[in-house]
Amino acid sequence: MKRPYANRTFSLYLLFWLGTAVTISACFGGGGEEQPATVGQTVLTCNEVCAQQGQCGQGVDDRPLVLGRHDRPETREHTVVFNTDLPITVLETREQTIQSVDGQFATQQFSLVIINDNGQQGWVANWCLAAAP
Repeated sequence: MKRPYANRTFSLYLLFWLGTAVTISACFGGGGEEQPATVGQTVLTCNEVCAQQGQCGQGVDDRPLVLGRHDRPETREHTVVFNTDLPITVLETREQTIQSVDGQFATQQFSLVIINDNGQQGWVANWCLAAAP
């Protein structure tokens, strides 16, 4: 004698676990985000875009500097200054909503970086990151 109820139950369990696996894969699987560069492949730079956004400039000795914050991603009220062209490690990347001078809102990526040579760290706008020459 067949047990049609048992076959349907097995099919339902199989369907449930398959759906759960697909959902977990979609939530935690590699969502196509670009991974931060590895040690020595990225530097801070005061390029044109970074300068136009007010995130870098020159020191009194004409040395290019990038501005950042030690505690959070921010384009104003900087609390830390970084020398440029030094190898860095990207520890974390976040998107932050920012408001431009003309009042427009946009999303900008920021990275928590650490200078490989001296251990100085802070948040900088990704406008100011570049591949090492």
